[in-house]
Amino acid sequence: MTSAGKILITGGAGSCGRYLAASLLGRGYEVRVIDKDVEPLRPFGDKGLTLFRACLEDRDALKSAVDGVDAVLHLAWSFSEDPLVVLEQDLRGHIHLLEEMASRKIRHLIYASTAVVYGKPRYSPIDEEHPLLVEEARKPLYGIAKAAAEKLCLMYGKTKGPPATVVRFWWAYGDDIGGRHLREMLKTASAGTPLEVPGDSGGSFLHMADLAQGMERCLFNPRANGRTFNFSTVYVTWEEVAEMVRDVTGSRSGIRCIPREEWTGSAFLADPWELSDSLARELLGYRPMDAPAAKASLKVAISNCWEGMRRNA
Repeated sequence: MTSAGKILITGGAGSCGRYLAASLLGRGYEVRVIDKDVEPLRPFGDKGLTLFRACLEDRDALKSAVDGVDAVLHLAWSFSEDPLVVLEQDLRGHIHLLEEMASRKIRHLIYASTAVVYGKPRYSPIDEEHPLLVEEARKPLYGIAKAAAEKLCLMYGKTKGPPATVVRFWWAYGDDIGGRHLREMLKTASAGTPLEVPGDSGGSFLHMADLAQGMERCLFNPRANGRTFNFSTVYVTWEEVAEMVRDVTGSRSGIRCIPREEWTGSAFLADPWELSDSLARELLGYRPMDAPAAKASLKVAISNCWEGMRRNA
């Protein structure tokens, strides 16, 4: 069978990377992954997946991983809170990747960024024109560095190549879902303690199937070149999440919605993170799953998270 193309995924051993690899392999692409830990990808076996166990700072390994590919999906990031690690590992590796791509005939770079670059929502839903208030982000270092990485991608795309596309999203999930705040809610509900959540707040959860769909719609698409897109599947309030948490734990905990102006818990929960995906719909034909199906899938993911917590307790 003729290959649809060769794709490199950086940071491909994470949950999003594994999903993207499986999706691309299923569509006939040859897939390479470079990651410091490739063990989570061993179950793929010999399904056309080539693994490079290395960080992006390893220039020799990076050269081998990049050589001959048609496009790069760039997901790699350390998530460190140490500015020196972010500088020496994330941004240095990021620039190494950009330089290696610029010296080859690679057709496209898609960079996975984050809604954190918006800092603190000034209006809702948040579109791609929202200011990047990175100093106000819940993780300012992460927001500043990711915003810088975005700008570098787009600058290289204009000056050296290859054409670049930036995608932003809030909270991705698949068959399972992670996140400290969610795990704390599950623990609280299982103890029978009332769940307190901020009223009129929530976020745009992104199913990995829609992340894969969105990235594949960007891939080699001239309409995506030099652009930034939000991807989202469904907006869910924290009250709805609390109801799901209560259901999957079998808890009888009450749910108390506290007005946002009176909320004293995590600021992350208080902000309404509703992303607009109108631009992706208009230019790319992006079509996420419908809201009822998305909420049902989110509840399944939360249930699987809870089962995992119970097994590991």
